[in-house]
Amino acid sequence: MAKSRQRLEYGRLAEVLAERGLVDSRALQDALQFSARGGPPFPEALVTANLVADWELSRIVCELYGLPFITVDFAEPDPKALVGLDSHFLVMNGIVPLSRHGKVLAVLMPSLTTSDTLEHLARSAGVAILPIVGTVRSNRTWLDQKLAAQPEPSPAAALPRSKEEEEGDGAWSSLFDEADAAVLLDLKPLPPEDH
Repeated sequence: MAKSRQRLEYGRLAEVLAERGLVDSRALQDALQFSARGGPPFPEALVTANLVADWELSRIVCELYGLPFITVDFAEPDPKALVGLDSHFLVMNGIVPLSRHGKVLAVLMPSLTTSDTLEHLARSAGVAILPIVGTVRSNRTWLDQKLAAQPEPSPAAALPRSKEEEEGDGAWSSLFDEADAAVLLDLKPLPPEDH
């Protein structure tokens, strides 16, 4: 992940929202706990429950972390940015890959994504992440239109795994991701057939 002065964390955002009197402290705690227990990401929980306006939340994140803002309404994501990325992970976390420049992947966060989540994406894709603030609703709409048809991982993939299993799989999954990316880059589009 690109180095930032502060780690991107939901707790800090919750503190600022409470300090400014924008969202009740109890509602913030409930949303944080819901998100931590496998519910939607914290910003999505806030916006969906109408606790804070989508644009206001994104504005606060930009101000708090000094990050740029853009939505998919103004910058069409490059389909090549998706190569080698786990679509289910993106949908689950509300992240839209915007563009890829060498080993740097620019992503639109649904207002805010934690540093841990972005670091996981960076490791799994072998890239550095450039986080950009988007909005919860525009990201979700784009993901629903472009990636929601992707098959869910098998139920066995959702089971907890031992640390040894996860570490052992890292080299293999990386190898397959690199191979998939290489194959996709070597594919040439077929000329349209005349009917």
